[in-house]
Parts: sequence; structure tokens; C-alpha cells
Amino acid sequence: MSDTIETLARPAHREVTSDRTAKRVMWLYIGPGLILVGAMVIAGLGLRMAQGGMHTFQPGLFYSLMTLHGSAMMVGMALCGMGLLWYLFAQEGPLNPTTAVVACALILIGAVLVAISVLVGGFGAAWTFLYPLPFVGTYWPSWATGVFLAGIACVVLGWTIWCLQMLGGVLTRYGGLRGAFAWDLVWSPSKFAKSGQTPPPPQAFAVLVSAVDGLLAGSAGMLVGVALFVRWLDPTLPLDPLWVKNLTYIFGHTLANLTIYMPLAAVYVALPRYTHHRHWHTSAVLAVAWWATLVFVAIAYFHHLYMDFAQPRAVQYIGEAASYLAAFPPAVVTVFGGALLVYRSGFRWTLGSMFLYVGMIGWVVGGIGALLDVTVAFNIYFHNTLWVVAHFHTYLLEGALLFVLGWVFHCLEERSGIVSSRAVRTLIGLGVFGGGAWLLLGWYLAGAQGVPRRYALQPAPGTDISWWASLGGIILVVGLIMCGIEAIRLARRPAHREVPAA
Repeated sequence: MSDTIETLARPAHREVTSDRTAKRVMWLYIGPGLILVGAMVIAGLGLRMAQGGMHTFQPGLFYSLMTLHGSAMMVGMALCGMGLLWYLFAQEGPLNPTTAVVACALILIGAVLVAISVLVGGFGAAWTFLYPLPFVGTYWPSWATGVFLAGIACVVLGWTIWCLQMLGGVLTRYGGLRGAFAWDLVWSPSKFAKSGQTPPPPQAFAVLVSAVDGLLAGSAGMLVGVALFVRWLDPTLPLDPLWVKNLTYIFGHTLANLTIYMPLAAVYVALPRYTHHRHWHTSAVLAVAWWATLVFVAIAYFHHLYMDFAQPRAVQYIGEAASYLAAFPPAVVTVFGGALLVYRSGFRWTLGSMFLYVGMIGWVVGGIGALLDVTVAFNIYFHNTLWVVAHFHTYLLEGALLFVLGWVFHCLEERSGIVSSRAVRTLIGLGVFGGGAWLLLGWYLAGAQGVPRRYALQPAPGTDISWWASLGGIILVVGLIMCGIEAIRLARRPAHREVPAA
């Protein structure tokens, strides 16, 4: 069932926070995060099967479960990325574990409140909860709306505390924004080289971007959340729907994007350990790429408002340009750099390395789907169709989630000193990659034919496509279950005592 692991290159880290404590904090985030993601994968499969006519949900229950699926999936993926980044940066700079635990507790409390509002109260306004939908023509009681908004507020508060801690850690460790952005490395390379300083490692840029853009997203989310909560208390209070929609998408779209970028740090740190003496170094190109990502992630949300004709035309152009430009830094620097890192390196294939590498493929495919959607000529056909569902499930399920699973298995392999057998890797790969691709293909084909998203009952050919796509979803779930079994098996093995030399 397993093979002895070969030596993995382990770069030296500056021990700041106790490794044992840091790992406990990491698993405190990643454990509940993966449980939430797994539960929502099963819930999402149930929704897909209902659309395919395999069984039926009452319409109200369908939209309530859809709301829970979207909200909890994003919270679960965010928790995974937050725990991973916290652990990686704890090896570089000072971080307070208590602050991280408080932030995690607030997010989990928020997730419980959202679940209560949906499962008990029947709230079903989707994760976007766009005004005036939560208040007008609802089939759920008013208290469910209030509990949902309170839950989102707890999530945003926990997220904001985490972002503040991470930003403070980066600024402290690297001497302010100038050092954290590697400003001198880019603009004065010779002077920087003579100074003897070392630039921040690649994963530190993921921390910086997540913290800065995360604070922007959290501020927007708290602002619109408070406005909606006051509107819930006072039904006579008028709100501008376009103002609410802009703030909602600054919050939601930015947070969704960051859940994709946060686990990318695992690729920077873990992927080189499966090569022979190759490392991922910080370069001026990498630094500038992350500068660009910081800006583009914050303003790309405008592509969600193409159909809002009252929106100033200038910001629509900004949204399309930013959405296109956001694709270049990760594609050119990270994915291309990762491919070069692996090429002719004697790369060692394990479950950890397999997930990390294939995750970059899913990241690119999902990004191409997103680029087509943000193109106005395509968007007029794809807007609010299943094409949108297809592209964000691609870079979440077959991108970000694979990065997280890759990191989890990397940790388990390194701890136990063994790797899974080729047969196990093949079966899990067929389930997760094959089943996932099958499921995703159904959304792409349905979206290309104009089948709308968020419909319990789909017009033709939606029902037929949903039926056969659900078979891929079943295979995917089986693959993830095998993944969980193998992870438990590795975790139960005694820790490998010997630490391989670098």
C-alpha cells in the first residue's frame, strides 16, 4: 500500500514560532475547512442530481441548500488557505497563536449561524444576498435573514482579525511596506545585492496580498452588512441597490479570488522539495507580478456589473482590463515557473506532489474560462449561465482544493516517512481528476448553450446534461473519500524520527 519516501529537500527556516504550536494552529483551520468543503461537495452533488431529475427537492429547500453550499464552501476554502498561510509565515516571523485561534473561532461561529439560518429558518437568497431580495417576497421568516447577516458579520470579523495579524507580521518581519514589497530588489538591484539583505520568500507575497486585499474586502463586507442589518431592523430604510451590489461584490468576489491565491503558497514551498536541489527564489519579476495581482484582484469585480447600465462606463472598461491583466502574473510567473521547476528535475511523484502539480493545470483551465466570461462579447451570452459555475468550480475544486490537499499530503508524507503506492495514487487520481473533469464538462457545455444558473428546474438541455454530469460528481466524491481514507492511514503511522538532510 505504500513506499518508503525519498529524501525531500527541506530549506532552512527561521524558527520564530514553535513548530508544534504553529502546526496545531494550521490544523485548527485546515481541519474544519476541509470538513466544510467535503460536506458542501456532497450537498452540491445532491443539488446537481436534483437538476438532473435523479431525485427531487422542494424549490424552497433547493434554494436554501444552494445558499448554504455557496456560503459554506467559500468559508471552508478560506479557512484552509488561512491556516496554510499562517503556518508558513510563522516559520518566518512572529505571530500570536491566540489571535489566530480567536479569528478562527469567530469564523466558525459565523458558519454555524449561517447554517442555522438556512437549515432551520430556510434562508435562500444565495451567498450574494443581493438587496432587496433578502427582504422582499421571501418564503422564510424575518429572523432567518437577521441570523444570516449576523453569521456573515462574524465571518468578516474573524477574517479581518486574521488579515490584520498577517499584515502586522509581514511589516514587522520585513521592515515595513518597502521591504515587504521588495521595492529595492526591483528598482535598485545592484544596491540591494551589495547590502547583503535577503528579499521576502515567495510565500510572503501571498501573505501580503491576502492581507491587504482581504482588509479591503472585509471593510466592504462589514459596511454593506451593517447597512443590510439596519435595513432588517428598520424596513422603512431605503438603500441604493447599485451601491449595495458594488460593495457586495467587492467583498464576495475579492474573497473568492483570495481563496484561490492563498493556497498557492503551498506550491512555492512544497513543490521544490520534490525536485533535486531546486528552489523557488524571489526575483524582481515575481515581486512585480504580485504587485500587479494586488491591484487587479481588488478591481476585477466590475465585470460582474456589465449588465448594470447605470454603472459609469469607465469602471466597466476598468473591470474588463483588470480581469484580463489579472491572469498574466499567475500564468506567466507561477504556473510557467512551476513547470520549469519540475522539468528535468527528477521530480518525485507522490500524492502531495501530484495534487500540487495538477492543481496548477486546474488553475489555468478555470482562469481561461473566467477570461472568456469577462469578455463582453461572450458575457452577453454567458452572464448568469452555468458557464460561470463551471469556471469558478474549476479553479476551486481542481485548483485551490488540490493545492490544499497537496500540502496536507506533503505534511503527512514528510511526517510518516512513506508515500502512497502507485496503485493508490492512480485510483485517487482517476477519481478526483477524472470525476472532477467529467462534472465540470457538464457545466461548461450547459453554459455554452445558455442554461441558466441558480435554477432548480432547468430548461433543455440542462436536465439531460445535469444527469450525466452527476455521474462524474459521484466519481469525484468517491475519489475524495479514498483521499480521506489514505490521509487517515498516513496520519496513524508513527512519526518518522530522522530528519533528512537538505
